[in-house]
Amino acid sequence: MAATQGTMTFRGLRSGKSYIKDVYLSDTANTPINFDAGIGASATSPLDVSFPEEVALTDFAVVTGAAQTKLQLSRGGVPTGDMLRHTLHLNTLAFRPQLRIGIRPGVRFTAIQLA
Repeated sequence: MAATQGTMTFRGLRSGKSYIKDVYLSDTANTPINFDAGIGASATSPLDVSFPEEVALTDFAVVTGAAQTKLQLSRGGVPTGDMLRHTLHLNTLAFRPQLRIGIRPGVRFTAIQLA
């Protein structure tokens, strides 16, 4: 298949601010996704993201076409136990599952692509 793009939406738990992060999925098994650092997500973008306040990941929307089928999420290098299946989070779906995956301030958030 091919590399693809997606968007993760995080909500500040205190401020209510939305943090929108585009992501790049290289479509290679067992590799991290890349997060937009301000100029668009690409293969050379950072492999993690952190926030100045406690946030919750509230939505993930991915463009179809990847051979990898899910993402394993990690906080501070430790898997959260949450898996995001691409088929449930396609950007063409009007009703994606509601998420509320918390991340503390300054903690590195990453995701690994799994087959």
